[in-house]
Amino acid sequence: MSLSARLTAATAGAVLLAAMPASAQTTISAYVNQYYAPETNPELSAVTEELVVEYEAEHPDVDIQLIAHIADVNAYQAWLTTRFTAGDEPDIAWQQFYQRNSERGDNWLALNDYLEAPNPYAVAGEPGSERWIDSFFENVLAQIRAGDGSWYQVNTNWVETGFYVNEDMLSANGVDISSWQDWGDMIDTCRQLREQGIQPIGVFMTPEWSTYQWLDDIIVTGAFADVMQSWYLEKYDNEFLPWRQLNPEEFAKAVKEGKFSVEDPRFDTYLQLTKDMADNCLVEGFAGIPEYDTLFNMFYNQQVAMVWLGSWSAPSLEDVPFSVGSGYMPPFSKQDSPYAIHDTSYRVGGPSSSGQFGLTARTAERGTAEIAIDFLRFFTAPQNYARVAAADSGYIPVIEGVEPPAVATAFQEIAQLPERGLTDPIGRLNQQFGTEHNRLMQSFMLGEIDAAQLKNQYQRALDRAVEDMCFENEAEWTWCAE
Repeated sequence: MSLSARLTAATAGAVLLAAMPASAQTTISAYVNQYYAPETNPELSAVTEELVVEYEAEHPDVDIQLIAHIADVNAYQAWLTTRFTAGDEPDIAWQQFYQRNSERGDNWLALNDYLEAPNPYAVAGEPGSERWIDSFFENVLAQIRAGDGSWYQVNTNWVETGFYVNEDMLSANGVDISSWQDWGDMIDTCRQLREQGIQPIGVFMTPEWSTYQWLDDIIVTGAFADVMQSWYLEKYDNEFLPWRQLNPEEFAKAVKEGKFSVEDPRFDTYLQLTKDMADNCLVEGFAGIPEYDTLFNMFYNQQVAMVWLGSWSAPSLEDVPFSVGSGYMPPFSKQDSPYAIHDTSYRVGGPSSSGQFGLTARTAERGTAEIAIDFLRFFTAPQNYARVAAADSGYIPVIEGVEPPAVATAFQEIAQLPERGLTDPIGRLNQQFGTEHNRLMQSFMLGEIDAAQLKNQYQRALDRAVEDMCFENEAEWTWCAE
């Protein structure tokens, strides 16, 4: 080789070496769901990008590659399945907790050991600084824990429902809902407001889904709470959730065996609590309100003193021309329901939110698990996640030290209540039962039929639904033939 050729080669080599980082970079791919949606949510995405830049500045050998949000959840699930099949799934990914727990170690990495270690980004002496797991609400951890005892994700936020209240209206009429001790106190307040010409609580009811469904969930739980745990089927047991929501099979079996029946005195309590609420608390015309947005507008226009809405409505209530607070229905006393077993009410919301993050199992093979966990710790450190939560006020943060939106302060407390014992009527058995339930309960709540008439038709609807479901699930539901 000539001298000039050797010099050219040496120069090229020097340039190449100068262009290379001091150490090879590790790339972490992260699908953080709605937290990175530049086109549809640029403000929230900008906060996430800022945190990535700050993390990379502290760790110049790490490159965090954010994957843009896929709005259609079905399209996302198809995309993720394809990525798993191809072996190029993200290091960090969003997934519903129940789906992740069903897949477990096949697709996801157990986080237990990581959660027991300190979060180096947490402020010394604050939750998480000694054990990362201490950063997260205990009830959330219990809810998302898999049956094998492992955690395959962490939750940063939560979807919840509760009361938004017009504090100016309530204060002017001498009402302070924080003084409620039990269900009876709430009913008394409703009567007081009605006497002053004020519509107490906004709830709407339709033949399909409506916010009435949430109300029914709470009331039926309060009326049957003392026996619900005896309806659990062993195959669905989770030792980490001693109290949980019944699924359709468990409820169907309880109906077939006569454990949930209109002849049970608990059913009478259920009906009485429902009628008291309809007669005293629900906005007049609740059965004629067509949709959620109409209900929201009624509160916005000060036509009701309180309204039962979701946490996702909080951003739209931050600039209303009156003071907005939040609260929730109180527990059932033994006088309200002799079958009550909890000294709190029940929540409707849960962890099926935008902030469910875990590591794919392949990170262990790639050698990226430690760095991916480190980034998640940085992201979930309260002082960092608080910035994200401030730009994502439609969800309730469930990280210690991170405050919810001012108009939804109580929602963080609601998120820590026991779970409702039954899901919405439209999902308890089959769709036909849900529609019939709504029709019968609406007629009863409006006074068009009495309790005896409802019970006669309601039991037939229950039995018919269970018969149909047993036929559809004959192979799996062996108890149907017993």
